[in-house]
Amino acid sequence: MTGMIHAYQYKVVTLFDCMQNPATTSWLEQFGLALPDHVPPGRYPTPLEIRGIMEGLASLRTAYLVGKSTWQVTLRHRKDVSWAVLAVEGFSGNNEEPHPFIFTGGWDEVILQATAALAKHCGPLVLLHESGARPQIVR
Repeated sequence: MTGMIHAYQYKVVTLFDCMQNPATTSWLEQFGLALPDHVPPGRYPTPLEIRGIMEGLASLRTAYLVGKSTWQVTLRHRKDVSWAVLAVEGFSGNNEEPHPFIFTGGWDEVILQATAALAKHCGPLVLLHESGARPQIVR
């Protein structure tokens, strides 16, 4: 479909949420992804947690855009031109409320680095590319 504008590059969901739906589990297995028998309940981070975790990544610089219904952080690598934009979905204005998030654009390396840092605090996460390409489990 030409002319279609996509709202995200990667949607991020918890692995636990993915495994609650047999169709989604089957879809992940079709890509050859090894799924554990048991996944502890994961969770989404709060904007406050995202800020603390991203600012703890020494290789990245952060810049925020925060409004009543908008919360996003632009991540820029300190040594090269790579970057990514992480946006909280459905931001309520409450920095202490967990929210799902997406990456609206950026370099895969920065997206993976940020997601891996968040997964250490929230449990396994799954990167779902808007193109329908192979999903990636990040632990």
